Order: sequence, then structure tokens, then C-alpha cells
Amino acid sequence: MKSNKELNIEAKKLVKAHLRIWSEPDHTKRLTLANEIYADNIQVVDPETILNGKAEVNDFIGGLLKQNPGFEFTLAKPIETHHNTAILSWQFGPPSRPDAITGQDIFTVAEGRIVSLLVFVDGATK
Repeated sequence: MKSNKELNIEAKKLVKAHLRIWSEPDHTKRLTLANEIYADNIQVVDPETILNGKAEVNDFIGGLLKQNPGFEFTLAKPIETHHNTAILSWQFGPPSRPDAITGQDIFTVAEGRIVSLLVFVDGATK
């Protein structure tokens, strides 16, 4: 059984890889990365939709990046973790304004994979 410290290190590594996936414009590269860190049945819930499985997540990211050319996701502050949970505070925007959109992702990790992701976009639910 892994210690809480080991779980935290693993979760941070997965979250950093997740951030790369959400900024990768190439469909094939994105899916290859997703296969490494997401559970097959990953569920992503954001204010607008619920996505089930890596293919739906990959297609959603592709559409998001197509609608926002030149935008990328970056860390807004350090990743927080404990046990099998992590919180990512992110920003999404072009290099000239990286914080055009901000929010937080809450991850659940199991068996070395991200199994669920709850997305909060700042101001989306006012």
C-alpha cells in the first residue's frame, strides 16, 4: 500500500500530464497522452457538459482548442493534493493574456490513473 506522500507525488505527476493534454492541439498526440494517465471510464463534469471516456474527453479538448486558437492551459498556483484527490488552479489564454479564463479542476485518482475530474470555471455559474 502506498503512503500518503507517495500518493501525493503520483497525483501531482498525473495532474501535470493532464495540463499538457489540455493544451495539445494534435488529436493523436492528445489521445496517446490520455491513454497514459486517464482511466478508460474517466468522467469529466464541467458547467456545460458531462464527458464519459477518453474519446469524448479528447474530442471536447479538440473543440475547445479549435475555438480558442493560440490558447493554452497553465498553472495559476501550486497543485494541492491529499490521499487520492488533487486540486489544480488553472488559467487558459493566449501568451499575451494567459489568465483570460480561470478555474479549478478537482481530480480523483485510483490505481495510478485519473478516474474523475470536476471542472469549475470562474464566473460560469453566476
